[in-house]
Amino acid sequence: MEKLLVKTGVYSLFVSFLLLFVLIPREINTTDVNGMSSIVVTSYPDFVFNLIRYSIIITIIAVVVMYFVKFKNKKRM
Repeated sequence: MEKLLVKTGVYSLFVSFLLLFVLIPREINTTDVNGMSSIVVTSYPDFVFNLIRYSIIITIIAVVVMYFVKFKNKKRM
């Protein structure tokens, strides 16, 4: 069971980082009170830290869900 949880953690961290890298935009379009819009670009370190933060959160959720699924299946047997 521990091996499965470790695999789930590693794979979900890797896959979530890659998907977030592709899906999250680095530029944010903002509109002020007068209706003027401007683009705010986040720096690369901030962008990477946000990706890592979201990837770790997704990984923790995936490992906890996998633990409860395995625990529930173990009780049935």
